[in-house]
Amino acid sequence: MVDLSSKGESLQQAEDSANQPLIAAAEPSRRGRSPSVASATSQSSYRSQKDALRHRILHLSELLRVERTNRDDNTSCYVELVSKADREKAPSIRQAFERINQRSSANIAHLEKRLQDSCAQLKTLEQRVWTTQDTSSSATSAQQQQQQQHSTSRNNFSRLSSFHFPRIRTPETSAVEEAHLSPVSESKEHCPVPEPVLKQFLVDKTKQKLEELKAQLVELREDQKALEDEWHKMDEAWKADKQQMMEFLQEEKRRHYDLEVQVNDVIQINLNEITNLKQDLACTEEKMVYQSYERTRDIWEVMESYQTRLAKMEMQQQAQQQEARELPQASIYKLYGQLINLLLTLAAILLVCASTMSACALPLLRTRWRALTTLVLFMLTIVVWNYFSHTAQVEWKTWLPSAE
Repeated sequence: MVDLSSKGESLQQAEDSANQPLIAAAEPSRRGRSPSVASATSQSSYRSQKDALRHRILHLSELLRVERTNRDDNTSCYVELVSKADREKAPSIRQAFERINQRSSANIAHLEKRLQDSCAQLKTLEQRVWTTQDTSSSATSAQQQQQQQHSTSRNNFSRLSSFHFPRIRTPETSAVEEAHLSPVSESKEHCPVPEPVLKQFLVDKTKQKLEELKAQLVELREDQKALEDEWHKMDEAWKADKQQMMEFLQEEKRRHYDLEVQVNDVIQINLNEITNLKQDLACTEEKMVYQSYERTRDIWEVMESYQTRLAKMEMQQQAQQQEARELPQASIYKLYGQLINLLLTLAAILLVCASTMSACALPLLRTRWRALTTLVLFMLTIVVWNYFSHTAQVEWKTWLPSAE
């Protein structure tokens, strides 16, 4: 019995001596290394993610500002073009501006959505940091409690190992051994993980975090590349639209210049026509004045000739009357002479009338058209005279049938 008890004591002392270095080596590594390394890696990963999100937010806000300034510039350019363009070109300008405005508004909405998503991701990341800090503080408090439990269990185990139990396999001894071995098993269960396993776990954890950071970095690079491509596309579209607008503006300027030249030519032609018409009117007025003066002069000459002739005839008549009074008993020859003079005067009067008629009718026969119109009027008067006489006879017969 003494040998069995001595063997049991030696086994328990060997187990104590083997477990104490492991506990002493594992506890500082678990207390000092694992939380510091894990917290450092987590903080570095969170910091890198936060910096990436902030950089992304700044980039998106800058793109949004540039897009809004471009939209404002396009609006001002559209207003200027509409104020200078014609009514025919205004609808095409409005359609082009609406297309550009829709594209820019869609880009602005997309950028705002991405900016909101990035802000939400930043907020969730900050909340995650706060939760991880809370969990780390709770984990440190739990580790301190476990360390206290481990120290109490080691003290209990050292106290129990100093007692001597017989090693006879009886029901009582087996129960006592189970009762004494239960704290040892509990202390083994509460024993910390060895340092190589902990290092491997930390290495795996850091590799996982590194892979996550690499994936996020690749995603950010893809987003940056997509944003750069989108910005290049928008820049090219804006340059194309600007070139189109400039070409359209140049065409409108050229068209306006051509229209101005045409209007100036038409105005010059109208001014020349007006001056020509004024000159023609002045010439015709001078001709009419000259012709009226000639007509009046001819009429005055004819009237003077009539007056002279009438005066001569009156003088002759007075002389004849005086001679007839003085010589009542004139011979028949004198009477014949007087009759001849009377006939001559009548012929002179007839000649004067014929001359006056010819003088009045001569302007009507100067040109062919006047002669034709005079002839037509003369024939019409003859026809009307004949028809009037015939109608007068018919009416006379109808009104006075007894006259037949």
